[in-house]
Amino acid sequence: MTGTNLQTLTAALSLYTSFFIFLVVVTFAAFIILMVILIHDIKSRKKLKDNRQFIEETIGVQEEERRRISQELHDTVSQNIKALLLSQKELKDRCTDTNLLSELEKIISLEKKNQKELRAIIQNLAVPALANIPFKTVINDLCEQFYDQSKIPCKFFVAPDLSLDTFTTEQKHHILRIIQEALNNVRTHAKAEETSVVIRRISGQQKAGGLIRIMIFDDGEGFDSENQLPPTDASSHFGISGMEMRAKLLDGTLTVNSSPDTGTEVRLEIPLQ
Repeated sequence: MTGTNLQTLTAALSLYTSFFIFLVVVTFAAFIILMVILIHDIKSRKKLKDNRQFIEETIGVQEEERRRISQELHDTVSQNIKALLLSQKELKDRCTDTNLLSELEKIISLEKKNQKELRAIIQNLAVPALANIPFKTVINDLCEQFYDQSKIPCKFFVAPDLSLDTFTTEQKHHILRIIQEALNNVRTHAKAEETSVVIRRISGQQKAGGLIRIMIFDDGEGFDSENQLPPTDASSHFGISGMEMRAKLLDGTLTVNSSPDTGTEVRLEIPLQ
């Protein structure tokens, strides 16, 4: 194979790489735009926002869109990146030009990074497995997944005498999505060095069985929650609105406390089942 042919193949592979990265970006941009439009519609119909059925339908749309995008990314972009990596490896094995080898190694390294990031995106979008698995284990696995993706340590503590498996599968799903979104905000905005997920029982004045309090802490760059709103870009606004809607479906409350000195705490309180 001549140097000219290798350069042509390298350029083609680089072009394919750029195309697939562009496809991922466009897909998620469309998803965010769809959700922003949906949230705007919810705000314009404030009375409907408090309607449980409407909230359930909205959450259902979100989950179906997550599932669809996750499946499409796995079936198309992920498979194409794998095929590209195989082609690039074969090309590298046949290449004898030192300069071209160096360029190929850079492209392969970029493809592997894209593959890892895409895998993390698919994991976050996919519906979590909840059947026949203790819910404490599922949350612990989520914390470990967060560390693998962000390299931010995530400690998990749940009171030993507290059972979380009395919740229904639907309730577990909402709780997990709230924790997941809070951790996503830590990774995206907080610049934290550590985060924690703590679950314990508290007494409730209005709830006979008491309450479960779920707290997600971080030690990052907080904000003045009394005088300032949290970050207002489209993705974080969508995330906070989604958490609030899920808290309503759990008959619970969601609060965000933050300060520049202590970081941020997301607190979910729900009736003990």
